[in-house]
This record gives sequence, structure tokens and C-alpha cells, in this order.
Amino acid sequence: MRFVVFAEDWASHPSSTQHLFAELAKHHEVHWVNSIGMRKPSLKLNDLKRVFNKLKQLFSESTSATIETPEALHVYKLPVLPWHDNALVKRFNKWVYSQYFKNIDDEPVTYWLSVPTAEYLITKQKRDRLIYYCGDDFSALAGVDASLVAPCENSLIQNADLIYVISAFLMNKMPKHKTKMLSHGVSYDLFTSKSEIAPEISHLNGPIIGFYGSINAWLDIALLTALVAQRPSYQLVLVGDIVGPTAQLLQFKNVTHIPAIEHARLASFSTHWNVSVLPFVNNEQIRACDPLKLKEYLAAGKPIVATDFPAVKQYKTEIFIGKTHDQFINKIDEAVSLNTIERSTLKLSQQQLAKNHSWESKALKVQQDLSILNHAV
Repeated sequence: MRFVVFAEDWASHPSSTQHLFAELAKHHEVHWVNSIGMRKPSLKLNDLKRVFNKLKQLFSESTSATIETPEALHVYKLPVLPWHDNALVKRFNKWVYSQYFKNIDDEPVTYWLSVPTAEYLITKQKRDRLIYYCGDDFSALAGVDASLVAPCENSLIQNADLIYVISAFLMNKMPKHKTKMLSHGVSYDLFTSKSEIAPEISHLNGPIIGFYGSINAWLDIALLTALVAQRPSYQLVLVGDIVGPTAQLLQFKNVTHIPAIEHARLASFSTHWNVSVLPFVNNEQIRACDPLKLKEYLAAGKPIVATDFPAVKQYKTEIFIGKTHDQFINKIDEAVSLNTIERSTLKLSQQQLAKNHSWESKALKVQQDLSILNHAV
């Protein structure tokens, strides 16, 4: 099969789409188009930085090493403009796309869109397939212009041959006759193999409570502040880029912040700290999500404590769930206090669950679904 994929920037961060196509590219030809944007830039400093970095990327040959690029995967950096609701911009963007993909239509193409705003760029032939991979509720996703994305997403939903969603919440928003569940997977071998403890945390004394990922508005900072204030003997480790206000939290001596690291290094943290946490707020974005780190935490085999949101409820026998701040902190106490037999039993159960969700198995499911679709249409 030949895929044309519209998603985020390749190797920018290890998303589900990147993990999936790192597997699919082992057997198929993949053309990956870096993000064309889902938000019109403003004159704010952060937006200006993003524009500058995007321009710099267009003239750079190098990419970050967060995920290895397979030989059969080709990355394209299209100089398109993010004003996708402007007719002249759309015409320009379509022309730009056509210059990069002049010879792509000489055989069937499977278009895979994780970014709805790309829908108008392609001209789908009868033999082609259009797949919408919906990994977020874009009407509630931080950093996305919902009014810009909505018309594109509606058109994509209507025209897609197959829609994949990652949660029951998103499933309920899609036409049932062409929607399938494709929950996130895990690099199982990475998180179950032995690794040396990361030097950044090797010196910490006391139970280590760990989280990795973007430190953003969806994290319950008030909860984490209460945790470190009430449990000064616990060491809270946050691994990831800070996007939201965290000054009060970071003032505590038992809080360690480490900037974002390569995906391959995550196991050197999560397999060595004492408890993994998912301290999310209760909002629409979280109710629609299936956190990548959830399956990775399960594979790492350490006790997991989470706030109460839909994605963790199906694993309630393997995850400690706290519905309130006090319950969450008490659940961490329980997780820290597990004896050796309890920890071993829990780890075995967690890793067996994770094994059933390897990225290899997810890629195989996609290949089987597309094979059935191609024969049926």
C-alpha cells in the first residue's frame, strides 16, 4: 500500500500516528506531510516563535531524534499557509501540495488524515481510500482554533471511507457505519526491557512519584501542589516541557522538573520511580482522550494513580483511581505501601494488558481493515 499521511511534524514528539506509521512503514510506502496547522497565528510571542520555527524547519535538513525514521517513510515540509478558511490561501496551498505530489496518483493511494484541515488539499480518485484518524476532540483541544477546524472536520467525516477513533467519547460523535475503535498502543519491548535508572533521578531519596508529558492546562496543578505540600517525604518528578503556570508548584523542594526527553529514554524513568501518575483535570479534552502514556505506564509495571476520567475506568483493577484530591493522595499512599508480592502481582497483570496493545498489533489491525475495505468497495 501507498500512504499519504497528514499529521504533526515527524519526530516532533512521539504521537500515536508516528508510532503507528513507524510500524506500517516496515511493509508499506509512506509519504508523511508535516503539520499544516490547525490555528491561525496571532501576534502573540508564542505564535511568532512557532512561525519562526516553522520557517526555520523548511530550510533545515535535520529533525530531532525522538523517533527513528524508517527508510520507506518520506517526510515533506510543505510551505503552506495556516489560514485554511481563506479561499485564496486554499488555492495557493492546493497548488503547493500538487507540486510536491505530481506523480503520486499513478497508483492507488490511502490518505490518512490526523489533521482535518488537510482535507481540501487532496483530490481523491475512485480507487483511493480516505481515512480519518481522530485522536482528539478538536472542539475542546487546547491550542486549536475550533471554528477553523470544524468545517474541515465535518467535510472529512462525510467523505472518509473509514474513521478511526481512540475513545468511546469520540465514537459517539461519528457515523457508526464507518467508524472503528483504534485505541493507542505501546512500544512494549522498550518499556518491559531492563534499563539503567536515569541519572536525573538516581540521587533522589524517598518514594518517587513520576509523570512525563506536556505540563499543560490539562494537568491538575492544584492537586499536585496539595500532594507535595501534604507529603514532603515524597519526591514528585515532572518530565516534559512546561506550557502552563507552575511557579508555585516548582517552589517546593520535593519537586524536580526535567525538560522533555527522547522517547527512548522514558523507560529509564518510569520503570525506576515508585508510582506513575495521571493527574488530569476533568474537562472535555480529557474525557475524550486515551493518553499514550497510560499503556506505557502499564508496560512499565509500576503502580499507577489517576484522577477519575473515562480512559482509566476500564483498567480499574490495575489502576488506583482517586475521585477527589484527598482520595488521589490517599491512593498514592496505598500504592507506595504495596508489599513485594502485591507489586509483583500488579506488575504481571499490567504488563499482560499492555502486551495486547503493542504498536505491532495496532498496525496489523489497520492492514487487515484496509484489506477488507479495498475488497469491499
